[in-house]
Amino acid sequence: MLNDVQARNVATVERFYQSERDRNLPAWVALWRADGKQTFPTFGPEATVSGIDALEAVTREKFETRPPYGIAAEIDAFADPTKVLARLGLDFPGQSLVVIWCLFVFDEDGLVGEVLEMVDRGALTMSSEA
Repeated sequence: MLNDVQARNVATVERFYQSERDRNLPAWVALWRADGKQTFPTFGPEATVSGIDALEAVTREKFETRPPYGIAAEIDAFADPTKVLARLGLDFPGQSLVVIWCLFVFDEDGLVGEVLEMVDRGALTMSSEA
């Protein structure tokens, strides 16, 4: 059973991905702290975007340039109520499923302070062998 803070933060992560599915940038931005940061996985050095203006710009570009894709999310609270884990299956048309794990860190007001994305490279290997 989740406590109130855990439930609030899990619901925020659900809204986070629904706003991405809907490509609703104002709803997505409203979930963040002004000084939030997101670290994206790459096959080289990680890329971190800091501050709401930069996060909004990166996400606007993503919404404008990527064709729509499916986002299936399994979302779980940690015992630490400030942290939530989302395991995503990203279904890009014509490509193998991409599995990403995202660790969300919340502030006391329930705003997203940080998201750390990690590609599940094991899932990539398994899908390419199938």
